[in-house]
Amino acid sequence: MKTIRMSLDLDSIDAAIRKVQAYKKQLEDKINRLIQTLVDYGVGVAKAQVQQLDAVYTGELQNSIEGYFDSSSRVGIIKAGAWYAVYVEFGTGIIGAGSPHPAPASANWIYDVNEHGESGWWYYNDRDGRMHWTQGMESRPFMYYTAHILGQKCDEIAKEVFHRD
Repeated sequence: MKTIRMSLDLDSIDAAIRKVQAYKKQLEDKINRLIQTLVDYGVGVAKAQVQQLDAVYTGELQNSIEGYFDSSSRVGIIKAGAWYAVYVEFGTGIIGAGSPHPAPASANWIYDVNEHGESGWWYYNDRDGRMHWTQGMESRPFMYYTAHILGQKCDEIAKEVFHRD
């Protein structure tokens, strides 16, 4: 924590006010840098999680992961833009229900086991031009794990960012 010393005269008080304002600006810059650093780190973690959880089929999911930082609202966002990302995250069907997401209730996720259930379903795959049969897929919660990893690393990253000049 920064220490600002002053005496009780106008010049000293004015100087202390300028130092407080400069410190506030420096602190705001560091907070912005911290959030941007967390977003950048999180994008890398999310892409690595897709790889580690063997959720790479075409690379579309991994390539769709992006991060944004809005300095005016101080909000950082990491998102997966592939249309099917939520199905990879939470899993589907009877297989997904058998190995569910760690927190499916948080997204009001319901596994479709009655409509398709044990009998599964057929779908057409544009990439290979063939019909495929499935009973769903297990959850590969790449964003859930990314959030946990960011939570674990946040203090370390904050110390690094705040101790830079």
